Amino acid sequence: MITDKERTLLIETLGKQYSAKVSQHLQKLKIKNAIGKDYTTHSIRIFVNGMRENEKVEIAIMQLVNKTIKAKKVMQKRRKKLSKV
Repeated sequence: MITDKERTLLIETLGKQYSAKVSQHLQKLKIKNAIGKDYTTHSIRIFVNGMRENEKVEIAIMQLVNKTIKAKKVMQKRRKKLSKV
């Protein structure tokens, strides 16, 4: 289950409209629901708010958060180097 701390980090990292980004990430990983369809933005919000558990989806969501954080750090370093020139 996604904790309050993880949810806060997710929203800070991906923004308040995170569900579309998460949905695209799940599609790339080919993670489907029980009937073989893509997860809806509503079901993603249910997982993030801790109303339902799905370990596979939750791990994929946190992987996306970590990937985004790393990408932002790389971008900050590049901008810092460019501003010094």
